Amino acid sequence: MTAEETRLPLPLRIGGGVLLALAGAAIGALIGRATEAQNLPWDDALNLLIAAMLLGMSGAMVFVMASRPASVPKGCGVLQIAVTALAGVMLLIPLYATRWVSADVAFLALVVVLAIQTVANVMLWRRADEMLRNIMVETGSLAFWSLQLALFLYATAERLGLISGVTAWGMIGVMMGVYLLASIVISARRGIK
Repeated sequence: MTAEETRLPLPLRIGGGVLLALAGAAIGALIGRATEAQNLPWDDALNLLIAAMLLGMSGAMVFVMASRPASVPKGCGVLQIAVTALAGVMLLIPLYATRWVSADVAFLALVVVLAIQTVANVMLWRRADEMLRNIMVETGSLAFWSLQLALFLYATAERLGLISGVTAWGMIGVMMGVYLLASIVISARRGIK
């Protein structure tokens, strides 16, 4: 079977896109209400949104991987799910862990999760095929150059007194958002959906 023969009919693809958009709108509304109810500052709200997106993507990847026929190789799917989910968890730890443990314990937990995610990232790189490695490199490059340009403009505007400073926590949220957008752009260019 060719790719054209296995492609879903256009109305079904449009319907799926509409369902995904509605699900995204519902999740966005829930996150918006949660941040309003908790009276979160913008940087916490942004990082909560990014964490929810990462964890939602992980859930979607689990579903896709589980619904594949047994004849389709799993590839690096488990590692991609782990890396994405752990990134979401790392953004949630500073937001909520201090409700149950001290800041020191929360930071230690974050360092442990970061170490595990780093090992998973290295394993993912080593097991990836050439196309996935190229996607990873191109995503990193696009995110780096976009953020370098944005940081230059931001730093200049701050130095000139046109804007006030942003916390490092806020910058992490912006960086993760830019990285996610870069990943979407590069994947779409490669035909990965």
